[in-house]
Amino acid sequence: MRAVLPGISIARRTVLVVAGACGLAGLVIEHGTYPGAAALAIARGLTAAAVALFAAELVLAWREAPTFRRFLRSRWPHAALLLLLVLEGGAILVGRRSLAPDSGLGRLLAEDLTRVYLVLLQVYILGVFAVELPHVHRRFAGARLRPALSFVLMFALLILVGTALLLLPRATPPGAPIGLLDALFTSTSAVCVTGLVVRDTGTGFTVFGQAVILLLIQLGGLGIMSLTATLSLLLGRGIGVRESSLMREVFQLSMVAEVGRTVRGLVLVTLAVEAAGAALLYAGLAGVVADPAQRAWTAVFHAVSAFCNAGFSTFGDSLAGMADRPLVVQTVAVLLILGGLGYGVLVQTWAWLRGRALRQPPGPGNRLGLQARVVLGVSGLLLAAGTAVILAVDGGGALAGQPWWLRLSQAFFQSATCRTAGFNTLDLTALAPATLLVMMVLMFIGGAPGSTAGGMKVTTVAIAWANMRAIARGQGRVRLVHRELDPLLVQRAMLVMSAGVVVTAVGVFVLLLSEGAPLFETAFETVSALGTVGLSLGLTPHLTEVGRLVVIVLMFIGRLGPLTLASSLTGPGREPRVRLPRGRLQVG
Repeated sequence: MRAVLPGISIARRTVLVVAGACGLAGLVIEHGTYPGAAALAIARGLTAAAVALFAAELVLAWREAPTFRRFLRSRWPHAALLLLLVLEGGAILVGRRSLAPDSGLGRLLAEDLTRVYLVLLQVYILGVFAVELPHVHRRFAGARLRPALSFVLMFALLILVGTALLLLPRATPPGAPIGLLDALFTSTSAVCVTGLVVRDTGTGFTVFGQAVILLLIQLGGLGIMSLTATLSLLLGRGIGVRESSLMREVFQLSMVAEVGRTVRGLVLVTLAVEAAGAALLYAGLAGVVADPAQRAWTAVFHAVSAFCNAGFSTFGDSLAGMADRPLVVQTVAVLLILGGLGYGVLVQTWAWLRGRALRQPPGPGNRLGLQARVVLGVSGLLLAAGTAVILAVDGGGALAGQPWWLRLSQAFFQSATCRTAGFNTLDLTALAPATLLVMMVLMFIGGAPGSTAGGMKVTTVAIAWANMRAIARGQGRVRLVHRELDPLLVQRAMLVMSAGVVVTAVGVFVLLLSEGAPLFETAFETVSALGTVGLSLGLTPHLTEVGRLVVIVLMFIGRLGPLTLASSLTGPGREPRVRLPRGRLQVG
């Protein structure tokens, strides 16, 4: 079978790959370093070459298309970006600096929108480069990798690329370069949407460095395969068989035909929710950040970080300084809760609410499935229980002296942020040990499968509880929400729980040896890293090199999941052909 997809020739793919390489080199030199006149000229020459090659491939695609209308339908993103660039060039030729008005948007976005269009086009070309590169080499394109191994390799590659970008001179302030291990730690924390930092994000990184972190958060939160599939759809070549099988593994879809629709919906919902959150945060930050452009960047950064459950903040104290601003705090809380529910649950919940509002009869299109009911039920229970415990234990302690509404707001936010978000509105070291223990339990559980959250997942906990209930009652079948669960599903859930406990114990043991910190602080840090939460009692910035490597591994395992990593190493399981005699052991 040919590895190259029909409709796109090797020549056109090669042109796109070369254009992407030129665009990448131009972006790195011009925006990632402090280039001199000669280097800047080279960078802009590479940019011009990338745009020219991109336009040439577009012309070739136009000539190969049956009709111009069909060409526009399949390649509209290319045509739209090039049209903007041509219009900007025409505006310059007639004496205007830009098509943008002299005030408002022009000043807000950039001094010269022509450069903005070029950067936008270069970024898009890089996306095309990432999509097309694996298909140029037939042997690589035809390689059959297990889905679990593909996920591991993609996340590892993204972490390495992020590390290289953070090592660029412009990623950090002049005179304050970042070391290799710290760059690797930050990149891993961003890709694994954890939020643990060894360097303050607001002051330790420039806008370019923050933009790299934000891109890594978005890629890690949504999933690399989701964005790759989206770019494939935008390129007009559709999603290949290998990509479809990987996406089916991610979203647990029953049909390949559902992949394209699911990916489109995922990206649109994500962008819509993040845009709405950024607008609310922009309004809530009035009076905190004076400059409109800086306030817009801060709002976008925190909206993406919250929805992806990353926990990165450009404020040195996270959101502690915003505790008395309900619009900011509760917007972040809603974003991280929505991100922790997952796309499938959000869509089903919206359809159910819409059906109830319109008084439609229950049907397949507006009914909550088992997954949605379990996720919503367990998530709501954990949120309420966490809020109640924090209010009861620390209402007269860390929260004492505050108005009742502020105590309730802070308790709810801390309960929500334990679900792998990593923001905080108060000093965690001031909380009672009992509160911190409950927070560790919430961090270990995490959010929903298929979401941006980490942890062992709420469905895993629900299955484990149902299994223990069945065993206690002497029942051989596990039931949950009026459904009988597959025994293999129960085994997988118990394996994930057991693996999580084992990895946590090993992580605590190694960190105790390398750091010498108190047991409670070490355990809190370990659970936070494995659950990709990002909350810390102050141990992270003081970790030794060994400790940072251990936390990097914990974050990586927590994001992908112990079961995924095990599957990538062992491959598909096979039932043994020979059955052995049954044995008996005493239990309990």
